[in-house]
Amino acid sequence: MVVAFRTRLMPGFVTAVAAGLALLAGSPAAAQQSTVDFTVSGTSTVRGWTCSVSGTAAVTPGSSAPAPGFADGVQSATLTVPVADFECPDETMTEHLMEAMKPAEFAEITFQLDSYDASGQGAEASGALTIQGVTMPVSFPLSLTPSGAGVEIAGEVGLDMTEYGVEPPVVLLGLLRVRPEIRIQFEGLVVP
Repeated sequence: MVVAFRTRLMPGFVTAVAAGLALLAGSPAAAQQSTVDFTVSGTSTVRGWTCSVSGTAAVTPGSSAPAPGFADGVQSATLTVPVADFECPDETMTEHLMEAMKPAEFAEITFQLDSYDASGQGAEASGALTIQGVTMPVSFPLSLTPSGAGVEIAGEVGLDMTEYGVEPPVVLLGLLRVRPEIRIQFEGLVVP
C-alpha cells in the first residue's frame, strides 16, 4: 500500500499505506513487526501543513505470488498507526489534529491487506483501511527494494478525510479551514 500523499489530518490513510508496505515484508514462518514512518500533509485556507507518526507493520509470509524481496510472497499484512502519537510542527496544530481524530475513542488506524499484484520493483496493494470506525477499500502502488536484512518499502496515497467521518478543523472563527484532501507518504525497512 505504498502511495505518496501529503495529509495532515488523515493519519488513517497513512496507516493504510504502511500496512500495504507491511504486506510485502513477508517472513518465513510467523508475523514479523517492523516500523514504518508516515507523513500526512494537506492544505488549509491559510497554509499547508504536515504531521508525522511511526506505525507498525505485521507481515506473515506465505505461499502466494512472489514480490521484490519476498520470494515466497505474503500471506497477510496489517498496518497499525497509533493516532495519539502523531506529531505536528507546533502544539496548536497537534491539538487540532487530536480533536479531529479523537484518539480516546479511535486509538488506531489500520490497514488489512486483501491482495497484491507484484510487477517490476513494486506491487499494487489492495485492502481495507479503517479510520474512526469506518472501513473502506483502498488500493495503492508500493515500491519494494531488497536491502540487506529486509525490504525498503515506500509509497503514497491521497484521500478525502470526510469519507472516513473525520471533520476537517475550522479555527479562528472560520478564517482557517483545513481542506479535506490529504496526502499520506510512508517508508520503512520491513525485516522478514
